[in-house]
Amino acid sequence: MFEDFDDDEPTPADRVFREFDCPACNANNPADDGFVSGDEVICSYCGLTFVAGATAEGRLRLREA
Repeated sequence: MFEDFDDDEPTPADRVFREFDCPACNANNPADDGFVSGDEVICSYCGLTFVAGATAEGRLRLREA
């Protein structure tokens, strides 16, 4: 009846991202320390700030801060 969930299993929101492509200028921005959903990231090229999020499939989603 109930699905078994392993509390130790990472969710898509826990995924650590190592780079992002800026939605405004399309520049690739590596992030050596990584970032997770909820973190703010700044494009090194155009200077815009975005809040990182993750889709249910674990893909990066950015929205302007």
